[in-house]
Amino acid sequence: MSSSHQKKAPTSEAFPCPDCGKIRMVHVVETCKLEGGLAIKKLAHYKCHSCGSRFFDDNAMHHIQKVRASHESLAQSG
Repeated sequence: MSSSHQKKAPTSEAFPCPDCGKIRMVHVVETCKLEGGLAIKKLAHYKCHSCGSRFFDDNAMHHIQKVRASHESLAQSG
């Protein structure tokens, strides 16, 4: 069965970091601590192994927003 909406796999090759310019930006899946102390486990995103900058694609941003909304909802009810 084929699908016309296949997801592209993240690139496994490093590419230039927009912050430091070194070719060390790679796709990673790891726990990410965000502003306000919120930690999101197994978040797929891009990280520079030289300067540590992180960049989030649309999928990562949607996941962050979903977790953040859920976290805020729990905080307000408790």
